[in-house]
Amino acid sequence: MEENIQESPVTISVKKHIVVFGKHDYILKNVEDLLAKADFTTSGFTALPDALDYIKMNPLDAVFIGGGVDPHDRMEIQKLVSTDFPHVKMIEHFGGPATIITEVKSALSA
Repeated sequence: MEENIQESPVTISVKKHIVVFGKHDYILKNVEDLLAKADFTTSGFTALPDALDYIKMNPLDAVFIGGGVDPHDRMEIQKLVSTDFPHVKMIEHFGGPATIITEVKSALSA
């Protein structure tokens, strides 16, 4: 006698990958910790050349830029992303940590 075995569909959850670019290491770490707790994968940078190289070499879903970042650095990242990676969301954050998760989720769902 054969049993009819139905397999349950396997759901694979892939975490969204976000590059975090900031001015200060301690703030960068706090933002990365908040995003990790919300189930995002992050890669953080305070040096523009490192961030640009990483963006060019790795698949990602968004770039999160803190408010204290030099405007010229901000423009370099925006130029790279809009030109070469238009599918990557740009998230510019000005202010405290309370709205970070909401801003990221909103940008990724748009």
